[in-house]
Amino acid sequence: MIYKINDMMFLNFRNITTSRSSKKLDDKMLELFKILIEIEHAYQLKLSSTMKIHSEFASNLLQLDSKNSLNEQRNESSDSIVIDDEDE
Repeated sequence: MIYKINDMMFLNFRNITTSRSSKKLDDKMLELFKILIEIEHAYQLKLSSTMKIHSEFASNLLQLDSKNSLNEQRNESSDSIVIDDEDE
């Protein structure tokens, strides 16, 4: 999947060690991060300053924020439904 610069992405926790005692109970996706640069098949994310990890990740570790994917969708306004001569 191809993402664009400034897209907000969730980062998969698969290769990241956290302080939680059980990986099974840990979150699967990390918070939202903004894409800064596209580097071949990877992306550089804007990470918080407290994170001590590399900022470049392969596209298979990223998931687009669901709010971004709905921006292009439009709901068609429909006329009210009439049943037995009454508006519903």
